[in-house]
Amino acid sequence: MKTFRIVADSSSLIGLAYINQFELLKELFSEIYIPDAVYNEVVFEGKDEPGSTETEKAVINGWIIRKSVRDTFAVQALSSTLGKGESEVIILYKELDLDFALIDERTARRVAELMDVKFLGVIGLLDLGIRSGLRINKKESVDRLIEHGFRISKKLYKKMFPS
Repeated sequence: MKTFRIVADSSSLIGLAYINQFELLKELFSEIYIPDAVYNEVVFEGKDEPGSTETEKAVINGWIIRKSVRDTFAVQALSSTLGKGESEVIILYKELDLDFALIDERTARRVAELMDVKFLGVIGLLDLGIRSGLRINKKESVDRLIEHGFRISKKLYKKMFPS
């Protein structure tokens, strides 16, 4: 199954850490990249927050690859609409010809879609893990994401978990 190459944004790394599913990345993907801006946001700016230690250790151990974006002008152009991390994720996806970008924020997803970037979010990762045979309590995970401030529409929630 581990054939897909991905690039992850900060919110995905943090969200996976919140729900104790950070290792899901390692289980599902053959190559996981993060751009410098994402590393800095999660490890330095988010020091002692969920995702910080996990990301730093994964980079040190080599299963997440920290990669600099070459096209800084493209990043600057996108940064007028998106954060630097999300901008670098989209450009790195293009530069490395990756399979997916892990993006959860709505505006970043819209821009990614316009730029023909295939993306997944944390919920998509949970679904992929479940389809791969991993034991994941999706409702518990989604509820914990919501507790930690992830915005999930009531409509989507009801669609996932009809009562």
